[in-house]
Amino acid sequence: MIPFALGRLSGLAPSGPARLLLALLAAVALSACRDHSNEHLIQGTALGTGYHITLYADLDQEQVAELEAGIQGELATLERQRDGLLRALDAAFGRFWLPSSKLRHEADRVAHSLAVDRLALWLGENRFAAVMVEVGGVMRGLGVPPTGGWRLSLEQAGLSAPDGARHVRLENAALVHRFARQDVVPLVTLATPLAVSVVAPSASEAMRQATQLLHANPEDAVLLAEAMDSAARVVVKTPQGIEIHHTAALEPWLEP
Repeated sequence: MIPFALGRLSGLAPSGPARLLLALLAAVALSACRDHSNEHLIQGTALGTGYHITLYADLDQEQVAELEAGIQGELATLERQRDGLLRALDAAFGRFWLPSSKLRHEADRVAHSLAVDRLALWLGENRFAAVMVEVGGVMRGLGVPPTGGWRLSLEQAGLSAPDGARHVRLENAALVHRFARQDVVPLVTLATPLAVSVVAPSASEAMRQATQLLHANPEDAVLLAEAMDSAARVVVKTPQGIEIHHTAALEPWLEP
């Protein structure tokens, strides 16, 4: 058995009663010889956005309620840390009359990726075989669901989906989408990075790569993605139209 205190990220305090772990491990152990197709959807709001968790396990309503309480406890810890960081940003930049909205946006994206990794690790410790965690559009899948992989779209909100839109099958990896903020990079420029999608082992790493590619010069973004061996999809607006590029490292994740 793996106690809650093991494998936790730095700075997070233990949360949830010990009986939650025992109940969940017992449920998973009993389900070893049962049908693993039981799907549970858990959702709510935290960190200024929504979260959605899909997992497959043989759990009754009481066990699901206890699981929800444990998830909310994890998110409450991150919420307090996020609020402290945002207050520090406001205090630091308010002193110089500088806007902190862009940094607040970046801090939120980092917080969402950390929350996804935290929840994925926490649920993985409790031995759920197939889990999908999404916070603020940041996604990470563990294991393989009964349908055979977590099928996710690479198309972006606000952009028209071309014929034959591509999907990825995510397994033990994370997917992050990042979009250019039009108040920062207006579409009237000759070349503009519109969006970047990255698959990586963790949400934090996918967010780091996607942020680096989104802030690169449009003409350099694809070359940088290849040089980083990043599994990335880069969407760039050029004077000739919208260009969509997939790196070689993304190919194994794409559906045929």
